[in-house]
This record gives sequence, C-alpha cells and structure tokens, in this order.
Amino acid sequence: METSTIVILGLLVVVPSALADCRPGPPPYCKDWHIGIDRVNTRGSVVHGHANIPIHQSPSSSSHAQVHGSRVFGGPQNGAQTVGGNLNYQHSNGLHGSVGATHTRGMGNSFSGTVGGSGRLGPGTLTVGGGVNTLPGSSKVQGQVGATYSVPLP
Repeated sequence: METSTIVILGLLVVVPSALADCRPGPPPYCKDWHIGIDRVNTRGSVVHGHANIPIHQSPSSSSHAQVHGSRVFGGPQNGAQTVGGNLNYQHSNGLHGSVGATHTRGMGNSFSGTVGGSGRLGPGTLTVGGGVNTLPGSSKVQGQVGATYSVPLP
C-alpha cells in the first residue's frame, strides 16, 4: 500500500495515499483530510481533524460523507470533545441535500438537515433551499429558507 508522509507542527503523520487522492473537479471527486493542533489558551491545546470520503459518483449524481472531531488537552477546557458526521447528496438536475449529527461532550447531540434545488427559469437560474438544526442537547428546532434568482449580464 502506498503512503504519503506529512509533517504537521513537528509531528510526523503517515497516511494511506488514498486519503489524499484528488482528481480534477470539485468534491466528492476529492478525498481530503486534515489534522491540526492549535492552542486554545495559555495552558491548553486542541487536536482537530476532518475527512471527506466519496461514497458514490456517477454522471448524474454524487454523494460523500464527512467525519470530524476535536479534543482539548490541558487548560480550563481540558476534556472538551466533539465528534460528528455528515452525509451529502447532489444530483445533476440541481437537487441537493445533507443530514448530519454532532455530539458535544457535556452538552449532548445536535442534528441538522438541508435540502434545495436549482434550475433554469427564463433567462436566469432559480435556486431555493432550506435547512433545520437543533442546538446541542435540545429538541428545539430552528431553520431557514431562502431563494435566489440570478440572471447573467450581457
């Protein structure tokens, strides 16, 4: 198995090359990942990461999954942690959507979902979409809906 070697903040990370596989075009053609370490205060550090993984690709539709997480070491927020994931879908007819969930230690779970679409209307393109989400540990739902109409300038 081929591997890639990456140095992050003095740490040596060896990962399978498949995780860094990017072909021409927008995601989900591209498998990408990121691992980082940042300071959160004078005595703490946060380790965070995410990965984008293609699940399905055809000429008419695509879907990909994303996973993410972070953990704080040291300082007043020591032990703070989040983990989560999303599933995204896009069709060539303009339909797109996603669902996701995140768990925040000490606060609970939050959930989200979006749906939208776009298509030609007269000389321009109409795009409509909306989404809902819950706050961590709450069953209350909040959301938004929007629409845009764009016309190319001559």
